[in-house]
Amino acid sequence: MKHNLLALTALLCLCAQTVVSLHAQTTKSLHIDDDRRARSKGWRLVWADEFDGPTIDASSWSRCPVGNADWMRHMSPLDSLCRVENGTLRLYGVCRPDGADAPRPYLTGGVQSKGKRSIRLGRVDVRARFDCAQGFWPAIWLMPDRDMPWPSGGEIDIMEHLNHDTIAYQTVHSPHTLEHREPEVRNSSSGGIDSNGFNVYSAVVTQYGIEFYINGRHTYTYPRLYPEREDQYPFADHPFYVILSAQLGGSWVGEIDPSQLPVKMEIDYVRFYEKRRR
Repeated sequence: MKHNLLALTALLCLCAQTVVSLHAQTTKSLHIDDDRRARSKGWRLVWADEFDGPTIDASSWSRCPVGNADWMRHMSPLDSLCRVENGTLRLYGVCRPDGADAPRPYLTGGVQSKGKRSIRLGRVDVRARFDCAQGFWPAIWLMPDRDMPWPSGGEIDIMEHLNHDTIAYQTVHSPHTLEHREPEVRNSSSGGIDSNGFNVYSAVVTQYGIEFYINGRHTYTYPRLYPEREDQYPFADHPFYVILSAQLGGSWVGEIDPSQLPVKMEIDYVRFYEKRRR
């Protein structure tokens, strides 16, 4: 009997290792296919984080600070809320753990590449998945990599997800859009996603406009107006860095339901591309 149990245990371990190996091979294949498609369209990879290491790469990322804006109200430096595991970056939104040194009832994790990794006039691809919960607001977005008042330098929201929606939002902010100046230009769109799995969210910033994609499907283009309007298109003037944030609560997403926490946002990779010079 003892020998049979040992043999069964060994078989189960082998099966588990095989499943993990097949998953890793499948994920690696998806990584390669995504990159090949981008390269075939004339893009050159200039930086990427595949989150294959044991920890967050401090040369590329720093933690999002806590602040008064909705998106950063519950940010926390706790390592348990922001870690790399099994090839993905994992950001969490939780009820405040017992003993945590924080006055807020909820805590969230987020990272940003400010001052470390940025891109000007290029393409950003991020493959990610996230849980759904009332009050959960995961986001992938770009901000100017220089100090300037919002929104004078522009903001590019590659992906925002609310609650239990089956769509993701993609939005552009500038002084022109914020103040609804004439001529008004539609600055937001949405697209369907697999709410249970990974999706690839992309933004392509050019001199002429910003193109948005979900899983390689074009969803929307924010155009640069001609003749030019003041502050309508600041997106070609400076580089942008990326923010990955697992946000909880706020005026847009609504109240938080603590019974639906904890929640998790997973990022498989972040890639910056520039157009290949001919």
